Amino acid sequence: MKKLSFFAIYAMAALAMTIAFGSCKKENQNATFNPQNQSAQTFDPSHITDMNAYLKGFKKKMQTSAERKDEKTLSIEEAAWHLSSLANYDFANANVQFTDLRYDTLYYNINVSNGQVSLTDLNDVYRRVASDINDFYQSLNLENAHFHFIGASISNGGEIVVTLVTSYTWLDHAWYFIDPFTAFLVCDSLYIEDSCYQANGFGMWELERILNAFEGRPTEPDSTRIYYTRTRSKSFYFDDYIDTYGSPFYHNSRLFATKGYFYGCMSLEEFCYCLDSYLELGTSECRMDEKTILWTLKFISGVMKEQMVGHHYMTVDYGIATCIQQNDY
Repeated sequence: MKKLSFFAIYAMAALAMTIAFGSCKKENQNATFNPQNQSAQTFDPSHITDMNAYLKGFKKKMQTSAERKDEKTLSIEEAAWHLSSLANYDFANANVQFTDLRYDTLYYNINVSNGQVSLTDLNDVYRRVASDINDFYQSLNLENAHFHFIGASISNGGEIVVTLVTSYTWLDHAWYFIDPFTAFLVCDSLYIEDSCYQANGFGMWELERILNAFEGRPTEPDSTRIYYTRTRSKSFYFDDYIDTYGSPFYHNSRLFATKGYFYGCMSLEEFCYCLDSYLELGTSECRMDEKTILWTLKFISGVMKEQMVGHHYMTVDYGIATCIQQNDY
């Protein structure tokens, strides 16, 4: 199934941020939450005028309740809201630039009695949740990673589901495309998540097809026919082209290269990096009046520095484009 496009994700994120920042308050007036008056009124977070002060106060109240072993309770809906809100208060930052989102889930259990959760139990669970979120963040190997939103739900049986939405930047510069945002939009529209893009199979063939399609689009009116006469070819060896910014491939190569295992599926990030890098490598070598006329990719494996390395070997044919009117032949 095709993943949600970045444009759609960006639009939803922008809307969410507009709502969030549009409702920020600077007043010091606080809404209070009294667990003992639950039957008298329903908790309504929209009445909170200073969210920072409220969550800071609630966290302290929750900890105090645990220390005193109070029997104060909340409904499971209120407990889930507070669990989510406290996690976002402590860990989230939605005011950052990003190119992609990832989704992860944590699971817990809590005692539920007659639809109620005690503040003491909620405090114990939140301590574990906070510790796990921190450990999870430290384990991430993502550029510019931030928690975009942390959600929580509690079932009648006490099962807690904590959803982590993490934003990150996987491409902080672009070679061929004007910027990383454009590169992602293009690649996201071409990449089908349910397919396996093997670097020595379908992935390489798709890259080859797209490379030729990108540089083979018409540039003259329909009444004009264009033909190429070949001038030369140039090959690109992976170890000769190093990305000083860092690449996802062996030796920071700008061409796909990996050690040992060659049969895995290329991720969207790897596929997009290749497309962006290969297009720039090939087009940047064009001489005056030359055009790229044919892109060819091969997969080569062999021993390099006492270890097996598999990589793409790219050849680009260049030529001169000549126009001819339909009635001239």
